[in-house]
Amino acid sequence: MNIFICEANEDQIKNTINIINKVLKKKNIKGKIKLATSSPDKILDYINTNKVSGVYFIDIELGKSINGIFLAKKINEIDKNALITIITSSPDKMGLVFENHISAVDYIVKDYMEGIYKRIERCLEFIDNKLRQIAESKCLIVENSESIERVNYDDIIFCETVKKRTIALHTDKKTIEFKGTLRDIEEKLDDRFIRCHKSYIANKEKITSINKKDRILFMENGSKCFVSTLLINKISSNIF
Repeated sequence: MNIFICEANEDQIKNTINIINKVLKKKNIKGKIKLATSSPDKILDYINTNKVSGVYFIDIELGKSINGIFLAKKINEIDKNALITIITSSPDKMGLVFENHISAVDYIVKDYMEGIYKRIERCLEFIDNKLRQIAESKCLIVENSESIERVNYDDIIFCETVKKRTIALHTDKKTIEFKGTLRDIEEKLDDRFIRCHKSYIANKEKITSINKKDRILFMENGSKCFVSTLLINKISSNIF
């Protein structure tokens, strides 16, 4: 879960960061705040550059040339799977969300911290359940001379090229070899996967640590993937 916060007030940014981190830890939700800022342009630049899907907590009154409603619309144009929550001190602005056809998970009014905490907690639990359902429903059809198999994206640890036009797909339970190229696989997988090397695609959610010196990803099952020199810093900053 990639989380973004855009809020005009610096103190409120800190409060929201604190609440989200507490909820993630308490509920054991896999998520990370990628960016917390008062600048809508920084949010748009980040998701344009990194091509990620995210969970967004947005204030309506940003005190900028772009308000929260316009920002939410722009986010929806770039991130088709965006999950947006509006946090604002203006309860009367709720109508603008519907008028602009913004599909929001929730509309939270800044009243008191305990109330905000409970609403954000409910939001993150709802979003986590939704993302789990989506993840479990996505699968890759793999065919070789022996079988045709349906492999859930969530079970894939990494894929690698083992010889010309032959891919090995690794899960916790087994390795499946089949004909194909990493480019073909990359086009089918979603943004939880990253092309880390010309010969490897890794599931970001299965990475436990990175050896930057030797450019190695260590995966949940103890396996390793190599990372190209050009990508090691980008991958390190995006995952941890």
